[in-house]
This record gives sequence, structure tokens and C-alpha cells, in this order.
Amino acid sequence: MRLLLLVCACVIVAVEALPPAALGDVVANAASSLNSMKVTGAWRRLSSTVSESVGLKYALRRLQNVPARAARLVHALVDRMRVGGGPVVDTKLGSLRGRRVITRTSAQIPYYSFKGIRYAQPPRGSLRFRPPAPLSPWSGVRDALEEGAVCPHRFMLFDTYKGDEDCLFLNVYTPALPDKLSGYNPELAVMVWIHGGAFAVGSGNAFLYGPDHLVGAGVVLVTLNYRLGALGFLSLENDEVPGNMGLKDQVMALKWVRDNIQVFGGDPSRVTIFGESAGAASVHLHMLSPASKGLFHGVIAQSGVSLSPWALASSPRERAFHLGRELGIDTNNTAELLGYLRATPSELLVKAGARLVSVPGAADLHSTVALPFLPAVEPPGPEAFLTKRPQDLLPGADVPLMTGYNAQEGIILFRRLQRYPKLLSELESEFRRVVPPELITSDEERSKKVADHIRTFYFQQRKIDIRSIDSLIDLFTDVMFLRPALETLRLNARTNRTSPTYMYRFGFDGALGLFKRMLGITHPGVCHGDEMGYLFYFSRLNYRLDDDSPELAVSRKMVQLWTNFAKTGNPTPPIDYESVLDFKWPPVNDSDHVTYLDITRQFAVKSDPEPKRVRFWDWLYDNYENE
Repeated sequence: MRLLLLVCACVIVAVEALPPAALGDVVANAASSLNSMKVTGAWRRLSSTVSESVGLKYALRRLQNVPARAARLVHALVDRMRVGGGPVVDTKLGSLRGRRVITRTSAQIPYYSFKGIRYAQPPRGSLRFRPPAPLSPWSGVRDALEEGAVCPHRFMLFDTYKGDEDCLFLNVYTPALPDKLSGYNPELAVMVWIHGGAFAVGSGNAFLYGPDHLVGAGVVLVTLNYRLGALGFLSLENDEVPGNMGLKDQVMALKWVRDNIQVFGGDPSRVTIFGESAGAASVHLHMLSPASKGLFHGVIAQSGVSLSPWALASSPRERAFHLGRELGIDTNNTAELLGYLRATPSELLVKAGARLVSVPGAADLHSTVALPFLPAVEPPGPEAFLTKRPQDLLPGADVPLMTGYNAQEGIILFRRLQRYPKLLSELESEFRRVVPPELITSDEERSKKVADHIRTFYFQQRKIDIRSIDSLIDLFTDVMFLRPALETLRLNARTNRTSPTYMYRFGFDGALGLFKRMLGITHPGVCHGDEMGYLFYFSRLNYRLDDDSPELAVSRKMVQLWTNFAKTGNPTPPIDYESVLDFKWPPVNDSDHVTYLDITRQFAVKSDPEPKRVRFWDWLYDNYENE
């Protein structure tokens, strides 16, 4: 402890007395000296808390008499002492230093962590609402020890603003690095995670997406941030702001992976992109976009596809002007609106975007689940990501595809109900809001008939209230997730694709159900987002489980299925000597009878999920879909 106080005192004195250049020399010399000291067991225990942003760092933040600048320098010193001569990789733009860490699972497998890697310039100022700009090379070695800032959004747990526009960072976790002496490179399969969050919230950081399970299964994992909300998906439907900035960020990150992942032990010819919810719709949109061609070789879309009714904006230009009015910008001029929006602080943009779901005229499917800014169809151009509707571009890239849904996805509505208690009464009086847009026409009588059919099938004569919530959960599961996934799979089966497509249904309601536990939802069933707790390490859920628990047994099988798919394009390949799987998961080959893997405590291959509900929707579309 005396050593720590000495370091603090030295840094404080240096901050007050030395110019920046001399201060840098003091810090460097201090780090060098401290690295040469004998590291005691007590110091190891103290410094081991640093990587979790608790312990020492937490205590330092509470020392109000220590200037913030000095505290940051001490953090950097302690990190340097912890990693010593941490692993260094040479990317095409410059060198990065990471650290060697141990998985928090019972296996305690070592791996290498490189966090907070920039993949594009900060999209601030004149770069706001523009495609990401490439980085310039640097000299020397940059530390990749801490996660970068997250993109501006409202943090869903506390409903507070969080983030910074300088947020285009990614993280790389790898089980093995190339051997520079022998030239050996493990060339491991790569999995690139694109987080969900309604295109409006979230990040790729390890708070939710700990790499321990996946990296422990022998793949390189990349997680990333991309712009969210209006900053990422505002569209004026013109060449100046065509939209899809967040998706173009993802393309830039995938190009970075293509160009650099080999120095982290990854194989650039075996890259699987995977995501959940908005991240799932994103990875499926990458299959359809020429901008992403050749950047990936497999896709896993968890609870979302490009055909999901919440995955594409309708009237995005109108929504941009709604945002302006919410900010007090009363104009009909596109250039004037853009000038104001570029000058508006990001926090005000985020807060105004969150209020948009309650503006007049917003009573539609998107507002029901609070999705104000979404991917949009762009004008044709050299940097365009999406110039046609997804249904006009399917099936897209001929690569292996895995997709699926959770048994009670609609439980996520409880989160919306917590924030907007009037939702049930509004759906009772405006039931047409839940009708998919392709079943609505200008013929009011016809549209009403469609709504009546849906209401009768799910609710019979009951009111839409908390007593009929299970029926509403089924309805939202079907409209938002199951039906779009089945349509995608059926279309794939009817084309001349050579790559396999796999479908799953996740129905295990266990203690690792991520979203339900995180949001405090107690309703039985498997909520939207619950499967992620079985793929990623979220320490607030994992630490209470015994190694022989059913939750960890399900997790091990899912991790092996997902990583097998990344390694081979097949979740149950013919030869797997260390398999915990005792079944074969066949691909979907028949558009009339969809084969799927039912994931519960037992894993079983079945045919035709939710058959009664699916037959109803098939009948409804056959009779009422717009021509």
C-alpha cells in the first residue's frame, strides 16, 4: 500500500510541476522501475482486481483529493505493471499491446485480450451522419488494455445517457497468437459478434458479452461498437445523409478483421458474423449488401432477420423531421435541419430520439416495441449499403446460415410495459398496430378484417390486458420473429443455394436467461435475449452455478454447436473427437416441412415449430398479402 501511495504522490507532484514532455518521461521511467521490482503475492492479489474495473481502480475514483489526471496516470501505471511486457501484435496500421488472461470458467483456459482497438476515425463534427472514415497508421506501440467508449445511447438498466461519439472500437480475444520465431500461425476460425439493442442501445463490451466460453472453445472472438439511434441510422433519403451509418461501421470493422485478424491467430477465410435481435437483422442484411461481399463466410442470426417487420424503416425522412421538431427545430428545409442536427449535442439527440415513440402519428408496429431509427433503403451510390428492400434481394450471399428464435420472445414486452403502462390499453383500442405492413392496404374494410382474424385467433373474445398477456406474448413472438425466420428459410430452401441453412428453437428457461434476470422479469418462459447467457460469460449470473448444473450442460452444448458452425459450416460435423453432442442437426431442405433443433434441457431434432400458429399465418398471408 505504501508503494501505491508513493506512486500517487509522485504523479500528483509531477502533474503540478512538470511540462507534458517531462511528465511523460517520469511516467515511463516509473513504469520501467516498477516492472523491475519483485512482485509479491500481496501485490498480485491487489493488482488482479484491475482488469475488472473494481478494487484498486474503484478506490482511486473515490479519492476526491486526487486530481482526475493523476488518477488516470496511476491507472495506466498499474495496468503496465500488471501486463509487464504484454503480448504485442503488428497490425497493418501499427502495433498493439494486449494482455494474457485466464477464462473465468472452471477450465481456467489462458487466452489473449486486446481491447479498445480503433477501427475508424471518431465520427464527430463534419463526420457525423457520414460513412466511417479510415484511420491513419501510427508509430510505436499502442496499449489495447481497456475497452473504448461506447456509442451514445440510453443505458437500459438505469435509463440514463451513456457514451461518446468517439466510439468506433472493437475487441479481440484469441486462444493463441502466431509464433514469430517459427512462423507458425494457428489460423483459428473467427466469430465477429454484432450486438443487439433495437439499433438504439448497447455495445460490444464484456459487461454482457464476456468471451470466456467461446474463446475457451478454440475460436477468435471479435466484438465491436457501431453508431446507434439517430447518430447511426438517421436517413434524409438523399446523397448527403442516405442512412445506415451504423451498418457501414460494421462493414468497416469487418474490413479491419479481414486485413488484421491473421496477426491475432485468426483465419481471414473463416469468418462467421453472428448477432442477436438488431444484431441478427444486421448480419442478415450483410448477406444482402454488396458492400459486405467477401467479408464473411458464415452467418448466425439469433432472433431476427432482414424480413423482421421491425428491421427496416418506413418513411425515414419524415422521422428525421419529427426528431427536429422534438428538438425545437421547426423547418421543412433538409439542409437547415441537417445543419442543426450536426450542431446538436449527442446527449440531446439521444434523449429526443427516445421520446419519438410517443409523438402523434407514431402508433405503428415500430413504436409498439420502441424502435425509432432503423436501417433504410438508400439512393444508389458508390458507398450505399442497401438500395433495395430485403425481400427483393433474398436469398443473398451463398454461405452457411443458422437462425432461430426463443420460445416466448414476446416476454420482452414487459420491459416496454414497465416504461409505458398504457401499451395494453392502446393495443386494445388500436389493434391494427400489430398487423404486419404487408397485410395492410388502403382498403379499410379489408385491413379491419385482417386485424379481426388475428385478434380472434389469439384472444377469442377476451380483452387485451394483463390477464391475456400470454396470448399477446405468442402473437408478438410469431409476428416479430418466427414468421419472418420461416419465410427466410423457406425461400432459401426453394433456391439453388449450395450452402446449408439450420434452424433452432431455444426453449430452456434456466438461470442463465440473460434478459429476464437482468431486467427483473419473473414471467415464466424464454424471453428475447435469454439465449445469450448460454453463449457469453456474464459474471453476475454465472458465479452461483455448480459445474454440473443443467444450465452449464446446456451452455456447453450450445457453445460447441455455435463454434462448430464457425469452424466447419456445420454445427454437428461428421468428425468431432471431443464432442459433448450426441445428435446430428440436419439442415433445412424442405420448404413445406422445416426441420429444426429444439433446445431445452434435452436437445431434439423436430419438424415444423408452433404448427397451429404457423398454419394460421400461412392461411392469412395466402388470402390477404398485398400483391
